[in-house]
Amino acid sequence: MNDTITAQSSIDIPDVVSIQSQVTYGSVGNSIALPALRQHGLYALAVPTFLLSNTPHFPVCYGGELPDEWFNGYLRAVEERGQADTLQAVLTGYLGSMAKARILCTWLTRLRQINPSIRLIIDPVMGDEDTGFYVDPGLASFYREHLVPLASGITPNLFELAQLCGGPLRCREEIIQGARSLLSKNTRWVVVTSAATVVAQKTLEVFCVTPDSVTVTEHCFYKGAPKGTGDLFSAELTARLVQGYRIEDATQLAALFTAQRILESQAGGYHELFVPPAVKKRG
Repeated sequence: MNDTITAQSSIDIPDVVSIQSQVTYGSVGNSIALPALRQHGLYALAVPTFLLSNTPHFPVCYGGELPDEWFNGYLRAVEERGQADTLQAVLTGYLGSMAKARILCTWLTRLRQINPSIRLIIDPVMGDEDTGFYVDPGLASFYREHLVPLASGITPNLFELAQLCGGPLRCREEIIQGARSLLSKNTRWVVVTSAATVVAQKTLEVFCVTPDSVTVTEHCFYKGAPKGTGDLFSAELTARLVQGYRIEDATQLAALFTAQRILESQAGGYHELFVPPAVKKRG
């Protein structure tokens, strides 16, 4: 072996690990997060929780949850390859089961010890206003007690925030109070997606709540938006945080970018979200 190759090349050092579901056809989970992250020139690794042929809303869906042993091994491999201490961020999405949540919690706890400055962005994917829970409802308390306190920030939708807070959120003041109740030493911001305005849901509000400020970004509500918009938003938010944007600015840019992608996907006749091809990382 050539002994001149002693250091890992900078292009082999990942910026982000994205932990969520993955589909062969469609733009949800890692299948939208990785193209989005790479479009910003970031080197992103994918750790899947579920591998599916497509989203389950189709008449037929193949695949399923990865074995817990595999999932745990994929996470440990990040450490074993010497990448844990150089990561800039971890993004988590759909976990789907309590077992995956426990494995993830153990790994994130260890990761914080190895790399105290890492950004942990947790999207507590559990359900939505129109569907209710599509995971074990017990995950809500596990997120609240174990995963949220580890996070640098979280990106729940309105339904998920209500589950984390333990009650309905009927107005702006309750949304803000609920978000602030989740802040802690590690968790410095909560970004609440899909908080609809009262005017016939023609616009959507995104709340960015920190200990000292509240910023609200409004964008158009697109009926029949493709699935995966929340996954795209979280990936875009993560990319901009890694690039050094303030959380308020990162939220606004991610929200507006996601709305633009929905509009362009619908205008282009795409049934799934469309993200432009990735650009190469420089340097």
